[in-house]
Amino acid sequence: LYRAVQFKAVTMSQQQDDLFAIAHHMTGVYKKNSTFLEDAEYSRALDTFVKGCADVILRDATTKEILIMKRIVHPQPDWWFLGGRMRAGETPQQAAAKNVKRETGLTIDPSRFRGVCYASYLWQFRKQEPSGNGTADIAVVQTAEVSGEERAAITADPAEYSASEWVAPQVVAHGDTFHPALRRAVLHLMMRDVWDQLAAATAAGGSDAEVAALARRLAALQQEGLAMHKDAPYAMYSAPGWHACYSFFYHRDVIDVH
Repeated sequence: LYRAVQFKAVTMSQQQDDLFAIAHHMTGVYKKNSTFLEDAEYSRALDTFVKGCADVILRDATTKEILIMKRIVHPQPDWWFLGGRMRAGETPQQAAAKNVKRETGLTIDPSRFRGVCYASYLWQFRKQEPSGNGTADIAVVQTAEVSGEERAAITADPAEYSASEWVAPQVVAHGDTFHPALRRAVLHLMMRDVWDQLAAATAAGGSDAEVAALARRLAALQQEGLAMHKDAPYAMYSAPGWHACYSFFYHRDVIDVH
C-alpha cells in the first residue's frame, strides 16, 4: 500500500520528450523554504556537498551563433557558460531562467529552455573563502534561442564577466583554447540540432537516404565527442588580479582540476 501511494505522488515536469530532455520528478508535494546560509555556513557546505548548477548556452535564432562569456571570478575565470546554482524547489528550466535574468537582465520563459547535456566538475579553487578548498558541481546544461531584439538587450553583469562574444558553435567545439567542458557541451548542442533534424525527417516520412545521412552525421559527432574523452590538458593562464596558472584535465564526464 505504501509503495502504491508513493508512486501515485510522483509528478514529472518535462518540456520535451526526447533524447536530450531534462526530466524533473517531484515526489509528494515539495514546499520551498527560505533558509539562508551565512558565509561561514555556506563555506562549510561547499567543503561537503556537490552543488547543482543550471548552465545555459544562449543562441541567436537567426544566425545560430552562441553566447560565451568571460568570467572574472573562480572557479572558472575564463570563457564559460552563463548560469549558476540551482535552488531547492526549482526545476532545471526555472533555475536557468533565473540565472539568465540575474546575469544578463534578459527575461526568458522557462518553457523555452531545452536540454543539452550533463557534466560533473571538480574545481581546485572557488570564489568563497577559503578559496583553496575548491568546490564540486553537477551541472545541467540547457539552451534557449533568442531574437535579435533580445540579443541586443543582453548586458553582462560586470561583477561576474569582463567580456562576452557571439561565435559560431564550431569555433568553441573545435577550439582547444576553450575549457573541455564548454567544448563538449557545445558539441552536444550540435548533436541536438542533428537529432532534431533526424526526428523531423523520420516523422515526415523522409527518404532512407535522408535519414541515413543524418544518422551518419549524428554518429560522426558522437565519435568526435568520444575523442574528447581522452585526457587532454587545458591551461588557463592568470588573468589580471589572479596570480596563478592552473591546468585542467578532462576524462569522460568528469572535470578534475589539479
